[in-house]
Amino acid sequence: MSSVIEEIKSRLNIVDIARSYLTLEPAGGNFKARCPFHNERTPSFFISPARQTYHCFGCNRGGDLISFVEEIEGLDFSGALKILAERAGVELTRGRPEAREDRDKREMLYRTLDLASKFYEAVLLKFPEALEYLKKRGLTDETTKKFRIGFAPDEWRSLGDFLVKKGVSEEAMEKAGLIVPSPKGFYDRFRGRVMFPIADSSGRIIAFSGRILKEREGKTLGASAGAKYVNSPETEVFHKSRALFGFHQAKESMRHENSCVLVEGQMDLILSHQAGVTNTVASSGTALTTDHLSLIKRFTKNLVLAFDADDAGLAAAHRAIGLALAQDMSVRIATLPRGTDPADLVLEDPKEWQSAVREAKPVIDFYLELLPMLYPDTTALRAKVSEIIVPFIALLRSAIDQGHYVGSVAKLLNVKEDPVWEEVKKQVLPRAGEMEKEKNPIPVLPRKARIARTIEGVLLWQEKEQHAKIVDIPTLRTRLRHLFDTSDSLGDRSNLVFEAETRFYESETLAREIEELFLALENEIVRDRFVEKMQELKYAEERGDTAKAQTLLVECQELSQKLHVIKP
Repeated sequence: MSSVIEEIKSRLNIVDIARSYLTLEPAGGNFKARCPFHNERTPSFFISPARQTYHCFGCNRGGDLISFVEEIEGLDFSGALKILAERAGVELTRGRPEAREDRDKREMLYRTLDLASKFYEAVLLKFPEALEYLKKRGLTDETTKKFRIGFAPDEWRSLGDFLVKKGVSEEAMEKAGLIVPSPKGFYDRFRGRVMFPIADSSGRIIAFSGRILKEREGKTLGASAGAKYVNSPETEVFHKSRALFGFHQAKESMRHENSCVLVEGQMDLILSHQAGVTNTVASSGTALTTDHLSLIKRFTKNLVLAFDADDAGLAAAHRAIGLALAQDMSVRIATLPRGTDPADLVLEDPKEWQSAVREAKPVIDFYLELLPMLYPDTTALRAKVSEIIVPFIALLRSAIDQGHYVGSVAKLLNVKEDPVWEEVKKQVLPRAGEMEKEKNPIPVLPRKARIARTIEGVLLWQEKEQHAKIVDIPTLRTRLRHLFDTSDSLGDRSNLVFEAETRFYESETLAREIEELFLALENEIVRDRFVEKMQELKYAEERGDTAKAQTLLVECQELSQKLHVIKP
């Protein structure tokens, strides 16, 4: 496998890979961009073409092109490798399936789920009733194949028996969420259902959603449950809070269109794609999460919500809006006729659906128009504006946008702007970036260690340069060791050279700057010593130890004089 990885890396350039996700700007011999992994205004994400690596000085993430794709696509190593291999035109070599299953349980689950999907696809062609249902819903044969839609027969062990013949163990089937154990043995989880496979970003099947086909008196065609939909349980490869139906098919269009259309159901998504709106993804009946939005945000910050135009749909949209605005996303609402979902609209007129998406209104403008129609009574309107619109205004990052909408609300309610501002300021709402920071705190090095880290990076970088800008590096390294123990105090050293080169690449005065860094380090060391001795002097005076206090006072005076001499 290592030779395959090297082949992929030799054919691809991390700059080209990153440019397909980000807007890059030249920065000396490197490139920079706003980091896709945390919220920032000023670019601190750097890419080194020479080293084929990336590093963000804001969140400390870094690595090579494989880890970049892992991070930005939300995939594991194998998934990222699959995407890059396809892009490089390299075939991933695999050993015998059985041996691979022994080595990698996750790969075994992916294989099992893919076999199940192929089984469901083949079975669909044998059930005219299921095919007729899909045609009535408006799906073409091409769309059915594109989304790998299948059918689970209303039998207890049809899939299980098929997988056993393919050498899949019951343990693997159960871990993949395909069978349910019972005292009499296992039985298929999905029976009598139209099957919609859910894929990860690289196209690997990770789960299923099964829609009941038909109910008959005395027997449920889909006897696995009476529920309209049955979904895969959480598994090692499927986490519903992170998976979006149709994401694999939509991500390139999301990047190209610089927007993502979010719908609720599978049929909404599939028919949207069929109608040409291919940047559509679906939450598939699962509550939208910050993880879902983070995945979308890596491809676009522009979100169009197109939930069902009923009370449940509006409630789901309201929650999604709050989460998206907290992640600094631009949110618009596609207006649908009351009681209509996207699938209905596509069937009536695909152009109407395209128009609804194209003419989607900014979310606050949408509510400023909607609420007066729903609540003609002034008192009720004020209450709803305070409940719905004001929290959204508070979530906006732009002060200009906030000011604009405060003015619009004041005009709508016929009040001055001051009380509206008061209501906005009352909203104490966590930002997505702050929540992320609390969840994944970045370890902060003391200032001494940060300066020493920079010096060490410069020395390592210059040692490898043919035309070094500083001389006598061994002497400087000895000087650093005398001042600071660099053995285990500098944190992650993997990006030291990259950080130094990025920071000082264009410097014409590197020798002077390294000397200033040494003076800054000495200053910090003396300052810390001065604070320490002043604290000891305070304790000596409190204890009445005059002799000790006199000695410490002399030391403090000497350190104070040094601070005046050592000026970085």
